[in-house]
Amino acid sequence: MTIPLWRNPKLYGLLGFILVAGPTLFFFFAGMPGTQVTATEFAGGNRTIVTATVWTGAFNPFLLVFVIGAGAAAWGCYRSKLVAWVGSLFVLAFSILAMFSIGLLTLPGAVLLLTGAVFKSANKNI
Repeated sequence: MTIPLWRNPKLYGLLGFILVAGPTLFFFFAGMPGTQVTATEFAGGNRTIVTATVWTGAFNPFLLVFVIGAGAAAWGCYRSKLVAWVGSLFVLAFSILAMFSIGLLTLPGAVLLLTGAVFKSANKNI
């Protein structure tokens, strides 16, 4: 028995994994731009405020938590209902917690992973 494409949990698992892992791996390797303000003193006693752009978060292991959770949820959409639910709720919770850094980019993927878990639970013969 075949199911329609829009009810296939494997499709939602794959798309959700791509949408979560793409931005997080990009920022894992590249980092996020930020500003750093430092005060510098010269020999004459003058103080100067220096503003520079720095890259923060490069090789931050926190970003890999998203990839691991999304991988578990995507694998769960293929094989196991419990793993699909745990992984997708984990990624959704971390996306909400990190809303002001990277969570806004991973939230659509987390919703797709959650949709895949719902369809995995709803379909009895998958």
